[in-house]
Amino acid sequence: MFKISVIIPSYNQSSFIEETIQSVLNQNYPELELIIIDGNSNDGSQGIIERYKDKIAYWVSEKDSGQSEAINKGFQKATGDIVTWLCSDDSYTSGTLNTINALFQKATKETGLIHGNAIIFDSNNFKRTDKGYSNQSIERSLSGMTFPQPASFIKREFLEKAGILKEDLHYGMDFELFSRLAMICDFQYANIEFANYRLHDQSKSTTAISKFIDEWILIFTSIVNGLDLTIIRNELNKLSITSKQDQRITSYFNDLKSTKKIDQQEMLFYFLCNVLRYDYITEKFDRGKSIARYLKNNFNKMMKKEPEINKIVDRIIILPPIFIRSIRKIKKRFSQR
Repeated sequence: MFKISVIIPSYNQSSFIEETIQSVLNQNYPELELIIIDGNSNDGSQGIIERYKDKIAYWVSEKDSGQSEAINKGFQKATGDIVTWLCSDDSYTSGTLNTINALFQKATKETGLIHGNAIIFDSNNFKRTDKGYSNQSIERSLSGMTFPQPASFIKREFLEKAGILKEDLHYGMDFELFSRLAMICDFQYANIEFANYRLHDQSKSTTAISKFIDEWILIFTSIVNGLDLTIIRNELNKLSITSKQDQRITSYFNDLKSTKKIDQQEMLFYFLCNVLRYDYITEKFDRGKSIARYLKNNFNKMMKKEPEINKIVDRIIILPPIFIRSIRKIKKRFSQR
């Protein structure tokens, strides 16, 4: 049986953290190592954590620079064969850790990450299942997040090879880490609901959604430069999707550029689809329209396999922005009734 380390990073989440802790402990997994890193919360979170101290392998409450540093502190304390993190407003479904252990027991030695589905919900009890992509080609993995992080688990031997999170990244740190892992190990998908992912007024996925794609562009630019993918770089310049690069990320991928064969057209397509999704949600319609036309003109065949992107492309090209905004306001008004 594999030892599994679950890290819970938290800051001022007293409304949710007890549910998160209980969802981990109620797994009744005998080889569990629970680690909680609290960022010096001032909302009573420490008192909640204290109640479970006899079941927690390690916990601390001290100021940090954000979620990435907190998770890294947990990584440094973790001794499990399998390592993951679960944000303090999310939770596990019943039996998740036993299932993960069984899947890793059967997996090949090259399998370094197993991911499944997450149930996304909000205060209005709206629910949908995020399955990500079962096809984890290297091109998809290097283009953005392709599965829900709370439903993913990493073999520690590969995490040690890839390295920990970049602490100056606060929105795309999981994408950047998983892209490094994709270069050195295989990912395996299980069509099982492992986690519950909560959307609420304070969650980053609600309050700072535009910041995610900004960091993704920086990360993607650094990967492209490191792998010397000139076709992608040239096309991004044409579309004015540019960013400074992070030299540390670029250097990592430069060292590994001979280990994987990359289809540049496929990787560019997946990345542009990701940018378009965010531009559509955040109403960056000028860039979104430019990307939509580019996709329609250059990737018509590939778009047939992406029905969601087809809908966005048609809407953003045909409909005026004021009409899209108006429809959204009406839908939001009805959803709040």
